[in-house]
Amino acid sequence: MTLTKPQAVQCQSLTEIREQIDRMDRLIVPLLAERLSYVAQAAAFKPTRADAVVPWRVEDVVSKAKSHAAECGMDLPTIEAIYRALVAASIAHEEQVWDTLNTKE
Repeated sequence: MTLTKPQAVQCQSLTEIREQIDRMDRLIVPLLAERLSYVAQAAAFKPTRADAVVPWRVEDVVSKAKSHAAECGMDLPTIEAIYRALVAASIAHEEQVWDTLNTKE
């Protein structure tokens, strides 16, 4: 699949820029919620809490994101930093879910 870099609307003010960023966030947040739902499901398949961290998978996710970003002509170090932060937050979420599922009361 070939991706193209989305073209931003040319804004005339900082207010317009912020409105566009807010619009993008309204699109991104539901996708992140869906992603975290899958992360939560993964916790149920992991025998131990430590299994939430899968180094090869972290690198695979980052590599794929960078590949998509390169097709869009994006700045790869920025995308890598964003995805490493996303994966780290996802791992923390998965660990919390794992703890909840495996807490003996």
